[in-house]
Amino acid sequence: MIRKILLICFCAIMFCLQGFSQTLPVTGRVVSALDKQPMAGVTVSVKGTTAGAMTNINGEFTVNVPAGKATLVVRFLGYLPKEVPVTGGQTGIQVQLTEDVQQLTDVVVVGYTSKKQNELTSAVSVVSANKLKDVTANDIGTMLQGKVAGLNVVNSSGAPGAAAEIRLRGVSSVNANQSPLIVVDGIIGGNYDPNDVESITVLKDAGATALYGSQANAGVIIITTKTAKQGETRFEAKISTGFRTADFGKMKVMNSNELYDYQKEFYRDYIVGAPDNSYKIDLVKFYNERPLSLRSQDYNWSKESFKKAPIYNFYLSASGKTEKNDYYVGASYYKEKGTFINTNFERVNLRGNSTYHFSKKLDVTNNINLRASKGKSYDYMDVYYSFLNMPWDNPYDANGQPIYVDGNSTFKWWSRDKINPLNTVKNSDHSYKGFNVNYDLGINYRITNWLTFTSTNRVAASFDKGTNYVSPTAAGTYHGTGYIDELNTLNYGLISNQLFKFDFKMGDHSLSGFVGGAFETSKSEYSGASGKGLPEGLKVLNVVSNNQLVNGANNKYILQSLLSQVNYNYKNKYFLSGSFRYDGSSNFAPSKQYGGFPSVSAAWLASNEDFLADNNIINNLKLRGSYGITGTQDIGASRYLGLFSLTTQYNSLVGAVPYQLANPNLTWESKRQINAGIDIGLFKRLNLTVDVYRNDTKDLLLQVSQPLSVGFETRWENAGTVVNKGIEVGISSTNVLTKDFEWNTDFTINFNNNKLSGFPSDIIKTGSWSISQIYRNGGDLFEFYMPKWLGVDAQTGAPVWEKIIYNTDGKAVASEKTSDYAQATSQEVGSALPKFQGGFNNSFRYKSFNLRVSTYFNYGNKVFSNNLRFMMNDGHEPYYNQIKLPDGAKIWSGPGDTQATEPSPQNSANSTETSTRYLKDGSYFTIRNIAFSYTLPIAWAQKIAMKGVTVGVTADNVATFSNFLGQDPQTTITPGSFATPGVSDFKYPNNRQYLLTVNFNF
Repeated sequence: MIRKILLICFCAIMFCLQGFSQTLPVTGRVVSALDKQPMAGVTVSVKGTTAGAMTNINGEFTVNVPAGKATLVVRFLGYLPKEVPVTGGQTGIQVQLTEDVQQLTDVVVVGYTSKKQNELTSAVSVVSANKLKDVTANDIGTMLQGKVAGLNVVNSSGAPGAAAEIRLRGVSSVNANQSPLIVVDGIIGGNYDPNDVESITVLKDAGATALYGSQANAGVIIITTKTAKQGETRFEAKISTGFRTADFGKMKVMNSNELYDYQKEFYRDYIVGAPDNSYKIDLVKFYNERPLSLRSQDYNWSKESFKKAPIYNFYLSASGKTEKNDYYVGASYYKEKGTFINTNFERVNLRGNSTYHFSKKLDVTNNINLRASKGKSYDYMDVYYSFLNMPWDNPYDANGQPIYVDGNSTFKWWSRDKINPLNTVKNSDHSYKGFNVNYDLGINYRITNWLTFTSTNRVAASFDKGTNYVSPTAAGTYHGTGYIDELNTLNYGLISNQLFKFDFKMGDHSLSGFVGGAFETSKSEYSGASGKGLPEGLKVLNVVSNNQLVNGANNKYILQSLLSQVNYNYKNKYFLSGSFRYDGSSNFAPSKQYGGFPSVSAAWLASNEDFLADNNIINNLKLRGSYGITGTQDIGASRYLGLFSLTTQYNSLVGAVPYQLANPNLTWESKRQINAGIDIGLFKRLNLTVDVYRNDTKDLLLQVSQPLSVGFETRWENAGTVVNKGIEVGISSTNVLTKDFEWNTDFTINFNNNKLSGFPSDIIKTGSWSISQIYRNGGDLFEFYMPKWLGVDAQTGAPVWEKIIYNTDGKAVASEKTSDYAQATSQEVGSALPKFQGGFNNSFRYKSFNLRVSTYFNYGNKVFSNNLRFMMNDGHEPYYNQIKLPDGAKIWSGPGDTQATEPSPQNSANSTETSTRYLKDGSYFTIRNIAFSYTLPIAWAQKIAMKGVTVGVTADNVATFSNFLGQDPQTTITPGSFATPGVSDFKYPNNRQYLLTVNFNF
């Protein structure tokens, strides 16, 4: 009986257990919400059980769940976890994972190490690859425009291969390089392809930049290239193609009829004895000198010289992870034809990144980047004539070939300088080529669980060759002789950093940092030659017959450093960081070679305090502050030496002539930086960052005037201070976030004020075309210095300028008008640096459609439109084409004409001399980029053996809104031998670009 009862109970228990343990399979697929691509290696577990599975290469999974209802938990590193309710036996589930933006940006590369975002104590901006890919540009500067508060980006040239000019928090030096230091994969310098960039970190204040000491005076931009993210090998291919067109801004030249009617004003015949200077047009003389047939001769020189130009970009990469090795390989080919005839640029880039894990303690990284490029540049004068030549000249002969023109030509050529730039371009060559190789070796050895030795090393070499050739058949200076000039440049060097890094915790206290040394050396070797007397058809140096010139130079540079940093963290609320770098540079005398660069920064993460722990409004609140010193020695390797020029001869031997006055006390410029900032996160949707800064650059490296008794006009000295003060604001928000629709906004703005002090005297720099800028105490950098234009004398039609009246003490007491340019007073009339600039960017996603609109604005700078002195010349040069007069412009028509803005052609002496007549407001707002893309459904992609396919169209430099009269107001802010900051002078125009891009993942 007992046996029967036990048997019945056992069967009942087994039946119950069978019913309880019955499971049914659930199948599905995991894809990325951003691009709908399948995700491999995703963990799918059944909530409340130990059951689970992992997605395969196609993102597919099968997991057994108990009969009835259950919940799947889907997790993957870098994505927000997701819970999905299911029913046993359900199939075809589609799970979309969204990137965890906070987690993706949680680790930030700063200095020689990395930190979690909540540990940052300094002003740092991170731009992810997702925010960089909207602009398919050739350089990082253009891609960053409008995306980082405080970063001023100027596209000053549209020439093929040209890079944007970048300035961070204003300009803080007169002579030293002001481009931010570029760091690639943790090592100073290096090359990269924009397709290979994973993220960019911009270090702004000394708390972040002082670790780079004397090289970080203008800020630091850290570029991190791509590495593998998933286990299996993933391939990506991207094909972009499209075209560019030249953007001439508001510099619209006259056509044949417009110029014909305009020139009638040059033939005013004033009525003798008339009290009101009345006149009539002498049509008989005009038609005699300007036959009516000119109206039918209309040749658009800009259209002939600037053409629609194709552009191509091909990119292929492979990446993957194994237990022992992480690898990434990328190859790209980029080609653009310039909008100006016979200009182009091509580049091939190959990158390989690999990290091999020898053991749990030892990792070895090998990165290599190979680049080769070639292209054709242009001659400034060819662009110059392409704007100024008159529409009455036909550039082609009967066979459609550019005709040869010079002063001896028997046919009528109306344009002043008797040059056909189309013929010159055809008979000249301004080519260049080069290659570059960077090899990085990194060793990471974990000595203990808190101490690591890190060694990062780079060897680099590059060779570049440039040629300028003019055929003997070309018109101009070298007609009949020809000319060739070649320059070869070889650069090679080594960078080595050896650091001991520590990181350990003691209860609520955390301490991390490093100590070590750095060594950098580079050498440049220049060699070249030039000459005239070339046989037609040959362009090699060994056939030149006269004016032969050989030149060459070497330059060596060494920098050795000790560096250290300590970071303290208490309860993940209070953070303190300090660093010190000690640099020794060969650019100074032995007694002045070394300089110290300390920094200290602190932060309070208030949102981690108990009183904000459960706050539903404020999810992040951090207060930051920093102080530190950086410096610069970037003015050349021999400024402290007394130098002699050996380019002359005496008695058939080399003669030495004093060239530079020695200054053994010359030393570093030093930049003292103070920064205070606040980071606020609201509703987990809105992030606000505000920084206030003051940067004082002292002991400027200047060429200071010397007494006449010294025998030299100037000497390099440390004198003067540049002060930059400003406010930066950055806002990012998620305005709408639903399953199918998402809208994100980013806004940045930076206000910067620039002042000079401590100068020994006023320094007036006069560049090309006698356009001057003044450097004086209390003034601004790049402050234009010229007479003020007051318009036109209503009675005479003569130009009028302002004359300042000074008392005996030299103080201005009054002003008056003058038509005598020699009496006009030069004055400070505005700086080439903007008062504020920023960007406003929006991205939208609806299901598989994505739209991004990026804009940029710039306000408060002055630009001298030098083009206008030729193209609004009041008849001074009647054989140059003219710009269409803007709305409201009016040529003086007679006494009492108070509405006139342009002088009388018969009474316009000196009207085109340098004055504020051509100094314009450089403010502008530009729609920088519009990008629209569509990601194909997975099923469609799989039919062509792809994991994902995205098709997109982009438009760059879509539209610019500005009152600037002339070409694009984006004008150089870099001083040079033939360039003055803020002067627009027949530059190679910027381009509008339209591209179709197809991206394959497989």
